[in-house]
Amino acid sequence: MKHDGFSASAVGQGVYHDERLDALLSITGRMDGYLYRCRNDASYTMLYISDGIFTVSGYRPSDFIHNAVRDYVSAIHPDDLAAVYAAVDTALEARCNWNVDYRIVPQVGEPLWVREIGGGVWDEAGELEFLEGFVVDISDRKVVEDLNAELLLELKAANEELSAQKREIELAKQQSDHSANHDALTDLPNRRAFHNELKSVIDRCAGSGDAAGLLFIDLDRFKEVNDTLGHEAGDALLQRVSDKLRAILRSADFVARLGGDEFAFLFSGNAEKAREKAVRVAERVLERLRIKVPAPGGDIHVGCTVGVAIYPTEAADPDALVALADRLMYIGKKNGRDRLVTTDALGSEAGELRQSA
Repeated sequence: MKHDGFSASAVGQGVYHDERLDALLSITGRMDGYLYRCRNDASYTMLYISDGIFTVSGYRPSDFIHNAVRDYVSAIHPDDLAAVYAAVDTALEARCNWNVDYRIVPQVGEPLWVREIGGGVWDEAGELEFLEGFVVDISDRKVVEDLNAELLLELKAANEELSAQKREIELAKQQSDHSANHDALTDLPNRRAFHNELKSVIDRCAGSGDAAGLLFIDLDRFKEVNDTLGHEAGDALLQRVSDKLRAILRSADFVARLGGDEFAFLFSGNAEKAREKAVRVAERVLERLRIKVPAPGGDIHVGCTVGVAIYPTEAADPDALVALADRLMYIGKKNGRDRLVTTDALGSEAGELRQSA
């Protein structure tokens, strides 16, 4: 059926198109924003821009149509142009929409922030023909976003400061714990740390059936070094001794300075091999700690005496083990120094020592 040379369907489509356009213009007219379409040419010739441009910027839409008075680029803040061009070029290359915030320089007043969402329109040949988009005033939102961003930066800075303070506190605690458990001169574990470790090792051995070996080490002729060369030389000797004892350690062994020129070497392992290992380690200690110290009246030959005791065959608890090793070391001092002393080497006296320990 025809009507004045047009089909009814064509008329219907025209009415629908007009209604759609009216609705779109009505909706956009209520918003703080505007629609536009421009050509893809050197000056981005504006073909259409909605009335909202006047509400946002104070410029009349007719100023921009066919770039009659100004082109749209002139309304963009010069400091933001590079970012706008980059966003548009990247989107066009990917054939997707761009979403970019920038400032408009209005006819009167301070620059204001807008957000543009736009895209390209390609013809049937695949050539880019138009650029179009929707621009909305986000000045109020931008203030909030900037404030939030500033608050986030402040929060991040505060968190970083708190983290730094926490690290400082943890480091201070570690240093405090280290100082409380280590000898200041040699940095070896001190007497307190030794007794804690000894109890832990004995408890572990009691549960596993392993044995623990304890070597009590006392330097020979250390007082002579102090008296002849002074305490600085004595301190240097103690540091040298500590380094040599560290070199003997396995990862599971433990060495400590108990005070003065006394040291303790603690290990654990297979019960059947504990005595053999204890003697082997003690012999190595004797060898390593034979140190010649030059002195004006002749070299001072420093050495050590070692008392060796084994848990649980020779002592039933940590205190007994310490007492036994200490007494064995003392007997070695009385019998000439520079030697290791075990209960087996003392014959009948060993039983008495075990009982008194």
